Amino acid sequence: MLLENQIAIVTGASQGIGKGIAELFVKNGAKVIICARNASKLYQAAEDIGRNAGTEPPMAIPMDVSDKKQVVAMVEKVMDAFGKIDILVNNAAVQIFHPFLEIPEEIWDLHYSVNIKGVFLFSQAVGKIMAAQGRGRIINISSDSGVAPVPNHAAAYCSTKSAVNGLTRNIAKELGPYGVYCNSICPGAIAETGMMEYFYSVSEKTSKDHCEAAALKRMGTPEDIAKVALFLACDMSGFITGEHILATGGALVSQ
Repeated sequence: MLLENQIAIVTGASQGIGKGIAELFVKNGAKVIICARNASKLYQAAEDIGRNAGTEPPMAIPMDVSDKKQVVAMVEKVMDAFGKIDILVNNAAVQIFHPFLEIPEEIWDLHYSVNIKGVFLFSQAVGKIMAAQGRGRIINISSDSGVAPVPNHAAAYCSTKSAVNGLTRNIAKELGPYGVYCNSICPGAIAETGMMEYFYSVSEKTSKDHCEAAALKRMGTPEDIAKVALFLACDMSGFITGEHILATGGALVSQ
């Protein structure tokens, strides 16, 4: 098992990519703590993960990643229970579509509060612990939207994901001397996520277009991204930090 006896926090793990990462980590021996705002979905995700992995359900803590008090309280709870934190996956995010000229200020602020402030708060709180330990892995789930203006009508989301990639490089540079790694993953179109649910609701053609845009001619899965996260969380990525890894099925090769 690649993550045996490792303690991992995965945010935004009630569905999609976060849930997929948490499940693969559990299957590889990690003790995983998951969080999300929707308590009922989070507890159901924990039950699903435990059942699929053949283990006890992971610890589930409903909370808001944009609230510093809640972040600090969760980190303290994990430290009280396990005494260390080896891996942090910042996955929690919102994505709401508006043409740029029509984005309400509160929607813009919501994106920055969750998608970038949440990453900052968790990385800072956990980063202090990892630096003191002399080891740790921080994995930020960004997006292909962070390197290209896709999809349409997602300026708030795209700009926050660009910010995540920038913050990742700064964390890597400052915490590297303490043995703490930080990388980001930039997924493309992934099934079972809020973005694809939105596209399916708008147009089946739009969803098919995303598949056709990829060199592999298929949509990704949460497991596809989870495997990249597993690589970054374990010793196989021992000389990689400060990078953003595109996992898009080749969707951006022509751009």
